[in-house]
Amino acid sequence: MAVFERRDSIPIPPKDAQKFISPCQYCGVGCGYNIYRWPVGKEGGPKPNENALGIDFTKQGVALQSQSITETMYSVVKGEDGNLYNVLIIPAQDSPINRGNYSIRGGANAETLYSPTKPTRERLRRPLIRVGDEFMPVTWEEAIDLVARVTKGVVDKYGPDSVAMKGHDHGGAGAGYEANWALWKFFMVAVGTRMLSIHNRPANNAEVWGQRERGVFELNYTYEDARLADTIVLWGANTFVNATVFYTEHMMPNLQGATIDEKKKEYLEGEPAEPARMVIVDPRKGATVEVSEIVAPGRVLHLRPNLGTDYVLANAVARAVWEKGWWDKDFVEKRTDLNLFEEYKKKSLMLDVPYEEFMSRVEKLTGVKKEDIEKAAEWIASPKPGNFRRRAFILYEKGAIWNYKNYDTIASIAQLAALTGNYGKPGSACGRQGGHAEGYAGPDNISRAKLVGSIYHGGPPPNVDEYVKNDPKAKIYFVAGTNPYLSTLNSQAFREKVSERIMTLNKYLSELARLYGEPAGSEERARRILEGLEKTNGLFMVVVDIYKTETAKDAHVILSAAGWGEKTSTYINCNSRLMRISEQFMAPPGDAKPDWWIWGRIATRMKELYEAEGNYEAAKYCSGMDWKTSEEVFLQNSHYLPDNRVPAADEALLPQESFKGVTYEYLRKVGQKGIQVPTRIDPETGELVGTKRRYVYRFGTPDGKFKWYGSDPWEPDPMKFYPPQITKYFQDGNDSKYPFWLTTGRTQILWQSAYNDRYLPEKVATIPLPYIQMNPEDARRLGINSGDMVEVYNLEGNVVALVYVTDAPPPGMVLGLMYHWNGTFNHLTTSYTDPKTNIPWYKCSRVAIRKLKGKLEDILKNTSLLPTNDVRI
Repeated sequence: MAVFERRDSIPIPPKDAQKFISPCQYCGVGCGYNIYRWPVGKEGGPKPNENALGIDFTKQGVALQSQSITETMYSVVKGEDGNLYNVLIIPAQDSPINRGNYSIRGGANAETLYSPTKPTRERLRRPLIRVGDEFMPVTWEEAIDLVARVTKGVVDKYGPDSVAMKGHDHGGAGAGYEANWALWKFFMVAVGTRMLSIHNRPANNAEVWGQRERGVFELNYTYEDARLADTIVLWGANTFVNATVFYTEHMMPNLQGATIDEKKKEYLEGEPAEPARMVIVDPRKGATVEVSEIVAPGRVLHLRPNLGTDYVLANAVARAVWEKGWWDKDFVEKRTDLNLFEEYKKKSLMLDVPYEEFMSRVEKLTGVKKEDIEKAAEWIASPKPGNFRRRAFILYEKGAIWNYKNYDTIASIAQLAALTGNYGKPGSACGRQGGHAEGYAGPDNISRAKLVGSIYHGGPPPNVDEYVKNDPKAKIYFVAGTNPYLSTLNSQAFREKVSERIMTLNKYLSELARLYGEPAGSEERARRILEGLEKTNGLFMVVVDIYKTETAKDAHVILSAAGWGEKTSTYINCNSRLMRISEQFMAPPGDAKPDWWIWGRIATRMKELYEAEGNYEAAKYCSGMDWKTSEEVFLQNSHYLPDNRVPAADEALLPQESFKGVTYEYLRKVGQKGIQVPTRIDPETGELVGTKRRYVYRFGTPDGKFKWYGSDPWEPDPMKFYPPQITKYFQDGNDSKYPFWLTTGRTQILWQSAYNDRYLPEKVATIPLPYIQMNPEDARRLGINSGDMVEVYNLEGNVVALVYVTDAPPPGMVLGLMYHWNGTFNHLTTSYTDPKTNIPWYKCSRVAIRKLKGKLEDILKNTSLLPTNDVRI
C-alpha cells in the first residue's frame, strides 16, 4: 500500500514543446538536464514523430538504457506570461557528465518547483519587514529604500567594516556567476567591507589554500581522469553518497574494467592497462567503501585514521613512497622548486627520523598500520610492468577540508600527488571532488577591501562569526542564500548570541513604537534603526533567501529571491570545470526577484542617496549595478577578467573563473557539451577554446614551479597533538563524561541544508529527524537499538536524534547528521578554526549520549532503520 499518492501516468510533451537546458541544481557533478515545457491541456502522442522526445512509447523501454522518466521529474508551473505549463525535467543523454544517469537528488528537481498546491507553497513571494514581533509584506521600493538607508547610515557613521555578511559563492541552488558577481560586488565595492564570509565557513577564504599556494587550483582535472586512472584515491570524499553519478558513471566502470579500451587510447605505447584499484581514507566504513568492495573485491584499500590525523597520514604515505624509491624524480626535478623541496623532506617527510621510528609514531597517532600505509604507497606510486609510472587520481573533499589543521592537511595531499608526478596527465590529478557546483565571481581586482590569503599571504581573513557574535562594532549582518543558524560551526552558541543582539535592537524599536507609534515610512523606520544601533549593542539583520529559514525568522528584513529555473544563470561543475547555461523556464513565485536584481537595486538606491547629498565620491562605488538582464551582469563580470588571449602553455596563469569571450548565445549553441574553464582565445586562430586538463605544461606560480611546503611538527601524544578545544575533553574528568568521538556527515537523500528537500514529503518521511550512526558494540553496551531516541550533548550544545546501529563508525565514535532542520550536529562542534586559514573543523568533537524513554512510533512506521552503508540489504 502506498504511503503517498502516486501518479500512474504523466503527460507526454508534444512535438512543439519548448526545450530548455540546465545543469542540476544540486551537487558538484553537474548532471545535465533537459527541460520540456508545454501548455496544460495539450499532450503529445506515443509515437516518435508525435512527441518532443522522439521516443516510441508504444514499445517497452530497455532497463537502465532507455530515457529515464519518472513521476518526480514532472510538475506544473506558471510561466512568465501567467499561464500554467506542464514541465518535464529529465536527465540528458547527450550530457558527457551523466549520459542520461541521475541521482536521488537530481531526479527530484521537478518536485522542488514552486506550486501553490504543494509544500513548496511556503516559498517567499515578496519582501517582508519586521513590525513588532511579526512580518509584514511590503513593496520592493519600500524594502530596498529601508535597507539602503540603514546600510548607508551605518557605513557613514561607523565605517565599512560595521557591515558583515555571509553569502553564497557557488553555482546551482539558484546561484551562479550572475548572483555571485552582484553579491560580492555589492559588499567588496559598494560597501567596501572586509567582514566577508562564505556560506559554509566563518571567513572569506579558500578552503584549499594548502593546494592553491603550491600553484594548483583545486579543480584541475576532467571527468575522464576517473575512467583512466590506475588507482583512484578518495581522501575524505564519500563519492557514492555525495557525488553519486560521478561514482556510478565514471569511477565504477573503471573499477569493473569497462574502460580498458579508453585507457589504451590514452596510455603510452606498451603501457599496461588494467581495472583500477581504489584507496579510501575515511574513519567510517561508508557506502562508498561497501559498494567499491562489492564491485572490485581485493582491489579496495580502506584506511581509517583517527580524527584529525590526516595530514600526518598523508605525509606517512609520502614517506613510504620515498623510502621505496617510488617518487617521480624526473617530475620533481623538472617541475618543482628544488630549494623548497629540502624543507618538505625535512619537515613533512621527517627524513631525520629513522623510518621505523617514524612509522611507529604514525601508527600510534593515526591508528593506521604501517603495512596498510605502505600498501597505499604501493598502489599509488609503485612502477607498473615495463617501468611505467602509475597513474593516480587523488580526490579529497570535506573529510579532509574540514579537518584539523586544514592548511597542512590539504598541502600534504597535494604534495603526495606532486611527489608521485600525478598532475597534468591523463588519469593523473589531485584536487577537490567538490560539494556544490561552482560559480564564484567576486570582483577581487577592484575590491575596496584588502583581500588576503592564508597566514603566509597576509591572512588569515577575519572570523566573521566571532565578529557578529561578540563585537559591538558589527552593526549589520547580511545573510544571503545560506542558513548559519544550522550550518555554521558551534551553531547553537552562534544562534543564541546573534539572536540576543537582534533582540536588543528589537526591544529598543518596540519601546519607540510604544511611545511614538510605528514609523510612517522607510525613512523614519531607518532613522529609528540607526538610533537603536547607536544606543544599544543591537544588530540589524537582512536575509535574502527563497524560504523563511531558521536564520530568516530572526531577521528585520527578508528579501524574496528567485530560485533555480526562475532566472537564467551560468555555473561550472567540479569534475570537469564544465560551464553551461541554466535557462529560466518558469516565473518566480509572486514578486520574488533574482539575486542580481536585489543587490543591484540596493546599490543603486544608495547611489541616489549619496548623489542627493552631493557625495559623488561615495556614489561612484555604488554605480554600474542597475542591470536589466542577467546577461548584463554576466558580461560585466567578464569585462573585469584578465586577458585570456594566451597559448595553451600559459593556461596555468589564468584564474579558474576565466571565461572572457563566452556569451549566452555561445552557451546555448554548445548546449550540454558546454566549455571547460578557464577558457582561452587562441592567439593563432582567434577561436574560443576550453581547457580539458590543467597544469600540463607549468603550474600557476611566477616561475611555473610547484612550491613545496614543510608541515607543522607533531607529537603522537593526543594531549600534545590536539588543540585546546578538544583536549579540554580529556581533562578534569571530562574523558569519562564525554566518552565518544563525534564526526559529522551527510546523507545521499538530503542535500546540504535541505533548503528544498524539507518541503518534499517523501524525503522528509525518509529522514524525518537528525540521526546518529552508532557501532553495534557501543549500542549493546548502552542498551540502545535502531529506532531509539537519544540526546547527544557536550560542552558546546545538544541534539536529540534517532539512532541507526551500523558498523559504519568504529567503536567509540558516532556520526551525526549535519544541517537537519530538527537539530543539527553543528551545534556540538567546537569553535576551533585553523589559525592559518580560519577554516573550521566540523568533523570532530567529543560527546556523551543519553537514551530517551519511549519511541516515536508514528515516525518509525514510515522510516527505514536499515544501515545506510550496507547496499546488499
